Amino acid sequence: MAHLAFMSLAEAGHLNPLLPIAQELVERGHRVTFPADAWMAERIGPTGAEIISYEPRPVEAIVIDSMDAAARATLAVLRQLEHVLPQIETGYAGDRPDLIVNDWLAWAGPMLAAKWRLPRIQSWSAHAAGEGYDFGEFIAGMFAAAGSVKAEFDTLFAAVLSRHGIPPLRLHDFYRPAEFNLVYQPRSFHVHNETFDDRYAFVGPTRLPAAQDWTPPARPLVLVSLGTIISRPDFFRACVQAFAGEPYHVVMSVGRGVDPAELGPLPANIEAHQHVPQPAVLAHADAFVTHAGMNSTMEALAAAVPMVAVPHTPEQRTTADRLAALGLGSVLVPTDVTAERLREAVRGLLGEPAVRRRLRAMQDDVRAAGGALRAADAIEARLPRGLR
Repeated sequence: MAHLAFMSLAEAGHLNPLLPIAQELVERGHRVTFPADAWMAERIGPTGAEIISYEPRPVEAIVIDSMDAAARATLAVLRQLEHVLPQIETGYAGDRPDLIVNDWLAWAGPMLAAKWRLPRIQSWSAHAAGEGYDFGEFIAGMFAAAGSVKAEFDTLFAAVLSRHGIPPLRLHDFYRPAEFNLVYQPRSFHVHNETFDDRYAFVGPTRLPAAQDWTPPARPLVLVSLGTIISRPDFFRACVQAFAGEPYHVVMSVGRGVDPAELGPLPANIEAHQHVPQPAVLAHADAFVTHAGMNSTMEALAAAVPMVAVPHTPEQRTTADRLAALGLGSVLVPTDVTAERLREAVRGLLGEPAVRRRLRAMQDDVRAAGGALRAADAIEARLPRGLR
């Protein structure tokens, strides 16, 4: 059996797709190790993977609402890596893995794979890089618009590579395909899907909605969430104004950065929580107002729920545009969001038969993609025969 190192950022959207895969590989008898802080370790624990503990540096939340903010967020990822990479290397001293599986923003993966000369699989929790889509081009444009941040990034990046004896890498290398790539979408949803070759496994979401885990308070049901990173109390206040008194129940998941009490007294048909069991709620939902993060989008498609997308980052905009192009939902630009537009967008989706038909077809593609089982098969197929 093999020793597999899984690596991810400490954000739910990056970590969650990997957890069912790690659990499946552990159940098949492999040893899976996972560098993690305390928050991650709590979520990784049930998979049976071993934790390589590290202490993260304190971080300040950054709302990615401009090119400058995106550049500062990218620099923050590098600063965190500078802090935790020595701890990760210490954790693997004398215990090198046979293969690394890393999220596309967990740069420790490609760095250590290059240093240790190990095979590596990239986990694309957003859209995968290919001929028709290259997130690295956005990164280049982002830094071109934020010159002072780029200089600081380049200096620190070179220092980290030198300090750890890592072969020469460029930032753009992290956004290129690896020797093999796991993509958590069905091929039919991915942008420019005709351009991808057999280096990619389009396995779809690795966890699916579970209706038995949550009981809906009323139907029709609308779920509202901007994910775990984006903090927008003003957006949720607009939702309260938009949906108060409407003939459906609204569940708002406001995230760790918003106290539901900030929203004031809520109408009888609206409730707000910092967290809800999203896949379980989606199993009952009739519409979803979402930031169009890839995990959230796939969970909604697996449940055939139409979406009003309010994307805040470039990859979310790509996903939102894809939803609109395939007729699976509608898109609102964050700066144009008003209570009236939110209300009209949700009304337009509820009960729309053509959207429902397209959603059912995409739901079939999502469920046929294979999920965690197919991902584990693909990983095992890339191990030396004696380690499978």
